[in-house]
Amino acid sequence: MTKLERVDEANKVIEAISRHGRRFFHHDGRVSRFELDARGRVWLIDKYSGNRVYTHYPYRWKHFSEGGTLKALCEGLRDYIRTGEPIRREWFGPFPDWRCDGDPWGYGTEGMEALRADIADLPAVADAKTA
Repeated sequence: MTKLERVDEANKVIEAISRHGRRFFHHDGRVSRFELDARGRVWLIDKYSGNRVYTHYPYRWKHFSEGGTLKALCEGLRDYIRTGEPIRREWFGPFPDWRCDGDPWGYGTEGMEALRADIADLPAVADAKTA
């Protein structure tokens, strides 16, 4: 799979997240998306500001309107785009009850189940490798 094809697959994950629960990555009909520049670097177009966000910067991302957990998810998707190594399915639960009452995303049980169903067959998301 090419880098550009992986951008499309990562964008499918972002789109799925934007359709469920609290609709992260969605604002006023706009959805955040990844794109590549001419040098092959990965950028995120922010749904709220509409600005390009440089995803290779190690600290706070200027113009990124989501929180730290979603930044970490975007970093994982960025790395998938760069290397082909998928993010872990565990990002999407199910979660134990002791962790934010089993709902750290605030999507509710039905919302997370629908999201997991949407991303089940996407190559950007895979089960953890066993040693």
